[in-house]
Amino acid sequence: MKSLFRKIKNLVPYLLLIAIYFFFINIEAQKNRTSDEDLKINKHINDEKAIERSTFNDSSMTIPIPVIPFNQ
Repeated sequence: MKSLFRKIKNLVPYLLLIAIYFFFINIEAQKNRTSDEDLKINKHINDEKAIERSTFNDSSMTIPIPVIPFNQ
């Protein structure tokens, strides 16, 4: 039992470093999440403005591409 506590006691600094690392990673992920949400909102607004300005149909922009199957 004492050897188990001794092993855990020796690992505490490493576990502390790992906890600090994931703490900062979590902070960065939250920053990216909020900036991604802001970008999506701005993109949605810009898309709506582009649709209002456009006079053509989106289906007219598609180009049919013929596909020829490969025969051996």
